[in-house]
Amino acid sequence: MKKLKKYLSYAFRVPMFLVFLFIIVFYGLPALGKDAEVDEFAIVTAIGLDKGANDEVDVSLLTFVPVAQQNFAEKYKVIKASGSSVLEAIDYAGLYLGREIGLNHVKTVVINEEYFNENASVEMDYLTRNKSLALSTSVICTDAKASDFLETVQKMDTESSIKVDDIIDFNNKFIYSTESTFETFYKGLYSKTKSSLVSFISLSEDIDEGVTVSASGEASGGSGDTATNNGEETQKTILNDGKSILCKAASKVALLDNTDMQKLNLATGSFKSGTIVIDDFSDDVFHNARLTFDIQNIDVRRKGQFINGHPVVNMSIKLYVKLLEAKENDLEIKENIDIKNISKEAIDALESKVKLSISDAINILRENKCDILKVYTLLNNSHPNETKKFMSRLEDEQDFLNHVVFKVSPQIYSV
Repeated sequence: MKKLKKYLSYAFRVPMFLVFLFIIVFYGLPALGKDAEVDEFAIVTAIGLDKGANDEVDVSLLTFVPVAQQNFAEKYKVIKASGSSVLEAIDYAGLYLGREIGLNHVKTVVINEEYFNENASVEMDYLTRNKSLALSTSVICTDAKASDFLETVQKMDTESSIKVDDIIDFNNKFIYSTESTFETFYKGLYSKTKSSLVSFISLSEDIDEGVTVSASGEASGGSGDTATNNGEETQKTILNDGKSILCKAASKVALLDNTDMQKLNLATGSFKSGTIVIDDFSDDVFHNARLTFDIQNIDVRRKGQFINGHPVVNMSIKLYVKLLEAKENDLEIKENIDIKNISKEAIDALESKVKLSISDAINILRENKCDILKVYTLLNNSHPNETKKFMSRLEDEQDFLNHVVFKVSPQIYSV
C-alpha cells in the first residue's frame, strides 16, 4: 500500500500524467457509451449514377452494412435511390437505411454511358465538391446501368475473388489503357480545350472474355459457374479491354479502343508496361516473322517553339524494349537464334511503327478537337505572347491542333 501511495504521489507530480488522466475522463469514458461508427454510418465504397425518369438521377451505393453471423459478401449491399440531384438521392438512401451516408471510403464512381453522351459534369459536380471524396477516386464509364454494374461488383467482392478495384487500378500501368480519376477528369475539363479521358469497362452476359460472375456470387475467369433465375441462366461479365471515352466539355465525343489507346499512350508515355508487335518482319535471321517486344521503360519529352509565328512541337521518345517472342509460319522460335540482341532492321521497324502510331494518335485528337497531349499548355507556358497571337488568328480556337507541326524523334534501345 505504501508503494502504491508512493507511485501515485509521484505520478500526480508529472504533468503528462495529469494530461493523460484528463483525456481519459473527459473523452474516453463518454466514448465508451457511444454507438459504434458503423451503427451510425453506412460505409459506401462505390457510387453509381444512372439517368432517371423526369430529369431525375438514379444513385446506387455499394454499401457495407455489418450484420452479425453473415459471410463477407452478404455484408455488401447495393442501395438505390432517386432524386432531382445527387445530393437529394443520397439523402433518400440514408433514410432508407436509417443511417447517415459516409463517403470517406469511396474508391470508385461508375457512370452510365448515356450521361457521357450528354454531359457528366452536372451529376459529378456535387461529388467533387464533397470533401469526403478524394481527388484520387476512380471514375469509370460503363455501357450497362451503373446499378447493374455495382450489383455485379458486389457479387465479386468476396475474400477469395478478384476485386474490381484491381481491374480498375491496373489502368494507369498498362499501355492499352488510361488513369481516370476526379483529378484527371477535371484538370482536362477546365483546360483550354476541355478534353479528358475516362476508362470504359463493359458489362455483358457474354462469358467468353473478362471476369464472369454468377448469381451465386462466385467469380472466375472465362466461363465460370452458371446460376438459374426463373429457368434462365444469369451471368454477368466485367470486361476491361482497354477502351476509353474521349470527352469534350464532359461529353462523350468518341469511344477509343485499345489500339487507339496504345497509340495515344506512346505519345504521352503514361504507362509502365505493355508490348509492341511487329508483323511480317524479315532480316538475316527472320522471314515474315511476328516479333513481340516487351516495353521495359519509356521516356517522352516534348518541347514547344514557334518558327515564323507557327507552333512546332518536338517529341523526343526513348523506348527501351526486349524481344520476348518470335513466330514464323505460326511456329514459335525458341532455339538457334539470339533474341537478346535486336538487329538494326528490327530497330528501324520499331521506330517506324512508333512514328506511325503517334501520327495516328495526333489525327484522332485533331478530328475530335481534343488536346489530350496538353499541347496548348506546353506552348503557352514557354511562349505565352506568341501563343496568344497564334490563337487570335484562328477561326476556331478549339481546332488549333490542326495548325501545329509535330516532329517525332524516336530512339529504340535493346535491353
